Amino acid sequence: MDKINVLIVDNDRSRSSLLNRSLTEYGHQVVSRVSDGKAMLLAIKDYCIDVIVIGIDLPDEDILADVAKMSKISPYPVVMFAEKDAPKIINKVIKSGVSTFIIDDIQPQRMTSIIQVAIAKFNEMQKLRHELQDTKNKLADRKIIDKAKGILMSKNGIDENEAYKILRKMAMNKGQNMADISQNIIDVFTLMNEKV
Repeated sequence: MDKINVLIVDNDRSRSSLLNRSLTEYGHQVVSRVSDGKAMLLAIKDYCIDVIVIGIDLPDEDILADVAKMSKISPYPVVMFAEKDAPKIINKVIKSGVSTFIIDDIQPQRMTSIIQVAIAKFNEMQKLRHELQDTKNKLADRKIIDKAKGILMSKNGIDENEAYKILRKMAMNKGQNMADISQNIIDVFTLMNEKV
């Protein structure tokens, strides 16, 4: 396995040192150690990071908000080690973007497998998110194309198949996709109706 670049986030010096030793002992590269979520958000811009390891007494709203913010702007696999159990907020922990949540169990010999699991879970979630976004985009494009077909059908007295052929030909002639051509037709039709 290639060396993994890790950012440690922990405001407890002794736990941060333990995490650092546990990671470096098993061949990982700790690129930086920061004390809180705000510093984490800055560090992800400055370092080449593969995974973020957070040590904390108990997950609180601030760190979870910072992890959620990071997950939206620049997502990474996140392993969180907590000293205390947090059954009431476990859903918030996972929804914030934490890939793996471990309670009171920093064992150096398990660190590599924990990180590998976190990365695998993260990659799977990213794949599902991309597939979902792709499906949403295709559905949105389909609605735009259907609306443009409807405009062409009503304005030109043609059937759906003929409207589709016109859209396809326009897209090929202009070197654009059908959704963009359809949006142009909708925009022109809307503008003409507003001026009438």
